[in-house]
Amino acid sequence: MSSGHRRGRRILLATLVLAALVPLGPSPAAAVSTECDDLADTEIPADARIGDFGPGRFLADVDGDQHRDVVTGYVIGGPPPAYGNQDAYLHVELASGWGTVIQLDQFTTFPISQPVRVADLAGRRLIVIAFGVGANLAEFAFLEFSNCSLAPVELVTGGLPRIIAGGSLLYSSWFACSSNDVVMLKLERGFDEDGNVVEEIMTGGDATVYRLEPGGFRRTGRLDLNLPRLHDDLRREFPDCSRFGGTFVDDDGSVFQGAIEWLALEGLTKGCNPPAGDRYCPERGVTRSEMAALVVRALGLTEDGGGDLFTDDDGSVFEGAIDRLGAAGLTRGCNPPANDRFCPERGVTRGEMAAFLVRALGLTDDGGGDLFTDDDGSVFQGAIDRLGAAGITAGCNPPVNDRFCPDEHVTRGQMAAFLIRAFGGKSA
Repeated sequence: MSSGHRRGRRILLATLVLAALVPLGPSPAAAVSTECDDLADTEIPADARIGDFGPGRFLADVDGDQHRDVVTGYVIGGPPPAYGNQDAYLHVELASGWGTVIQLDQFTTFPISQPVRVADLAGRRLIVIAFGVGANLAEFAFLEFSNCSLAPVELVTGGLPRIIAGGSLLYSSWFACSSNDVVMLKLERGFDEDGNVVEEIMTGGDATVYRLEPGGFRRTGRLDLNLPRLHDDLRREFPDCSRFGGTFVDDDGSVFQGAIEWLALEGLTKGCNPPAGDRYCPERGVTRSEMAALVVRALGLTEDGGGDLFTDDDGSVFEGAIDRLGAAGLTRGCNPPANDRFCPERGVTRGEMAAFLVRALGLTDDGGGDLFTDDDGSVFQGAIDRLGAAGITAGCNPPVNDRFCPDEHVTRGQMAAFLIRAFGGKSA
């Protein structure tokens, strides 16, 4: 390990994220962190390039102490596609602030530093990474944090298991995870009488089982898949765990995944299923209280105006955030003219969201007004125009985008997109 990695300047975002995170519970593994803190700390160098080949960074409890740690993949060397001139690394920074790194191209000649997620197998927490990517296929490896360092989990007989995902029109490959096993499926499609590929039916291939034992993975044999079978049936029987990406397991493939990942890394969301915090629920509607918490965290508001500004949020876990939102003048309540209620469990409409964000950002330019055709007469029309003029919304009916849909409720995924456009350049 080079001295540059020990001297490198710690990346500001990782520090900010760790400072913002709230521990998920007590720390039974604190002794491990203390032991690691006695060793030389390893930091991410200033010339590291993060995210060349994917998300680059995510949050996960790597050491099992119920605190979320920062996992980062990065490369040093020439920009893509100059693969031969690059070194790839995976870095883990524990919630205690201590960091360790492994050089990925020590065990692969095709350095791609794309962390995927942490998987629980056989009672062990393994970091899954994509370490080789070709035109159609990606190879995956499993690493484990142990004895204050990272190490690849190899086969009991030596070498790495061949875990592959991807494919083409003729082939389909993925891997499925159970409590102890990883099943590697490599399947092929057949042809009809005219020589055309039949995409729905898999006619050949195999499923190799890798069992995780104390000494590593052991190839235990192959499964009889009773081919030919429908591709969708096989996917249901062997759920794909090669497509996990980033902090949450339920936003893979979502158009909002990038924005959701930003929310997590900035410490603005802790997920939707405490205490695990590994799901975001992107399709679920946002409540007014959840919106209050997100905006308050993004702006760093602390003044609560003496508290108890509304009569209907007593006992809510979001009461403090609601009071801070009210004290900042960003909400006037939900029952004019009295406005002594906030309606914390009511869903947020796109029009209401526009008003919240326009007040939070102090936007005044409306771009000439009347930017959308469906908000005429809405009490939120002015706010909607100012939001559009600022580039925070592009409308709701792409590619035309001449409508805003002010009365539709905002989903958690859409909320992430609004927030990254509004605060993406400001939080750090």
